[in-house]
Amino acid sequence: MNPRQRRGVLLMVVAALGAVAVFFSVFTYLGSKEEQLGEFATVLRLTDDVDAYQPLGPDSVETVRVPSLYFDPEVFLSDLSEVETPADQELVAASHLQAGVYLQRGMVQPQPTLTTGEREIAIMVDAETGVAGKVQRGSFVDIYATFQPRDHGQSCAVRVLTEVEVLDIGELRTQETDTGGVAGVVPVTFRLDPEAALRLAYAEDFSTKMRLALVSASGGGSPGGAEFCSEDMDGLAGQGSPDEGSGTGGDTRRAPGGER
Repeated sequence: MNPRQRRGVLLMVVAALGAVAVFFSVFTYLGSKEEQLGEFATVLRLTDDVDAYQPLGPDSVETVRVPSLYFDPEVFLSDLSEVETPADQELVAASHLQAGVYLQRGMVQPQPTLTTGEREIAIMVDAETGVAGKVQRGSFVDIYATFQPRDHGQSCAVRVLTEVEVLDIGELRTQETDTGGVAGVVPVTFRLDPEAALRLAYAEDFSTKMRLALVSASGGGSPGGAEFCSEDMDGLAGQGSPDEGSGTGGDTRRAPGGER
């Protein structure tokens, strides 16, 4: 074997060793990633858009395998039968759901049972400012909304509804904000008459933020005015403290309908 042949054989041996090393490196890397991800779990993914309170059945979902590290089985559904549903009711979406969403327990619920004239409606409320862990099923709350000024108007805080009962609170989920960030939100369900449901739907769509104010179990007392705007704040600032002869400090809150 001449020197050129020996060099060729040596290069082939080196190449083979390099290939073996690369193979074991890739195998080790994949093994470490699999160890990090842990076992895989089965979750349900929505195949079609579903509007709020529309039926949601097996034809609307598909099962997918996902890393259990990122999908807590206490939060995500692997089967629709996991949601307790009376025999005479079917499952419906708690709010509008888009295709491709991985179903969480708070996203579906038994079909609401309503009496004549009632509407059951769910809104998304900021988990920190709106619920804060104290509002629960059966609680009575006031619902407030803040509106930014438009067309040279005023910024206002409005009490949309007074002393309404919370029927259900869903699971915490994330929602993209108008600024591109992510916020924790919770679906909260109420049973209202048509006019109150209409007011609540308007406030959810057009307000900057909504808040729930927990009402005392002994009663809410007199709620006062239903609206407080920026000009009212200016008036308070110009009145000074009660010690300066302003009496009670002046209740400049607006009454419903904008009357002072």
